[in-house]
Amino acid sequence: MAKIAEMTQLSPTMAEGKIVRWLKQKGDPVSPGEIIAEVETDKAVMEMEAFETGILLEILAPEGTLLPVGAPVAIIGKQGEDVSALVETAKKSIPAKKESSVTQGQAPTSVQSAASTTSSANTVKNLTTKASNASSQNTESNGLTTHEERSLKTQIPFGSEDSPIRSARGGRSIKASPLAKNLALQKGVDLGEVIGSGPGGRIIKRDVLAYQESGSVKKSTFVKRQDRKLEITGMRKTIASRLAHSTSTIPHFYLTLELDATPLDTLRNSYNKDLKLEGSSKISLNDLIIKACSLSLKEVPGVNSSWREDHILEHGRIDIGVAVSIEGGLITPYIRNADQKSVSEISREIKELASRARERKLKPAEYTDGTFTVSNLGMFGISSFTAVINEPEAAILAVGALVEKPVLKEGSIVVGKTLNVTLSCDHRVVDGATGARFLSSFRDYTEYPLRLLTG
Repeated sequence: MAKIAEMTQLSPTMAEGKIVRWLKQKGDPVSPGEIIAEVETDKAVMEMEAFETGILLEILAPEGTLLPVGAPVAIIGKQGEDVSALVETAKKSIPAKKESSVTQGQAPTSVQSAASTTSSANTVKNLTTKASNASSQNTESNGLTTHEERSLKTQIPFGSEDSPIRSARGGRSIKASPLAKNLALQKGVDLGEVIGSGPGGRIIKRDVLAYQESGSVKKSTFVKRQDRKLEITGMRKTIASRLAHSTSTIPHFYLTLELDATPLDTLRNSYNKDLKLEGSSKISLNDLIIKACSLSLKEVPGVNSSWREDHILEHGRIDIGVAVSIEGGLITPYIRNADQKSVSEISREIKELASRARERKLKPAEYTDGTFTVSNLGMFGISSFTAVINEPEAAILAVGALVEKPVLKEGSIVVGKTLNVTLSCDHRVVDGATGARFLSSFRDYTEYPLRLLTG
């Protein structure tokens, strides 16, 4: 008997998935454990397995379809089996994707309604003023066809037709006819530079055309950019949900420290030079920072903890996450038992995890259940920043750029290298003194870094 294959929950946080690619096609035989499709979850592209033996009789979710966990994606059964009734039942249970009721360039219903009301209310006014405006309208017919005039007039926003606008340079208020405003927008004319010849110095169409013909227009003055509606991916939804929850439920506080990074940078350069490391095999400052964090967490276990409703959990393991920027968002793979690994091991593991993260090939066990996170924006030249705590962890270290600047050393001003780090703490778990002890330990390891190679 044919059965429906459903969207499988492939990670603990997965609520929906997008079919990226079908690895089996209609008519192909499948068996339990065999990979039938690739699915994009909130964190990675993962493989979906078959749970039945038979033939893939029907694909209900084409590639690119986004569906919640448990939604039907395919039908598996015996060769030649009639599944038409099952297909209809399955299709009815697939939730329709909700589209925004407002498309690009279209006003919401409430705005359209308001515009309609305004238009009706102004009808009498328009009729009574039509005759008095006829002469000025006629003077504006030079240089444009009737069709072009109508096209420009349809662009007039609802509201007062003679509402004043301001110069692109932020100067005086300017009065211009609606036709002149839209023409100026199309031609790239700054109305602040146009002299009006209409009643009361009002700018009319012929003034804009005359200004354009004089060759004074800077085509780049106005560049109309179109709005874009971007799809919210599963990853972006997860990031939004988790970070919003973190900032609204965790009482964050921040501790910032400026480090003398000269010893750390000297050690890195010497290490790479002495071992003749090149390219991707070199260790980075971030590798040394993660090692320093692991040893400091060992000394100050209160930071390596998590809040629970009825207790605080102090973790026996030290699993440090490294925030990795990928297309569409960010993911945090973890270095497990970082305190027990050498700097070289940490360096190799980070590079491997980051590479697979960018390919969306991480397994859930590699990006969940950590105890501490490091976020480094130094490569972008960011001097310092504060990071949002990655729940259920109690702290995250934000690392800035290595900066050369004058420093006072032994009574003399010399060129030194400094590094700013900021520790974000969950005040339910970590007090100020505990966070300060962690940073003090971290400073000792980074300013006297030889212990990082032996610890």
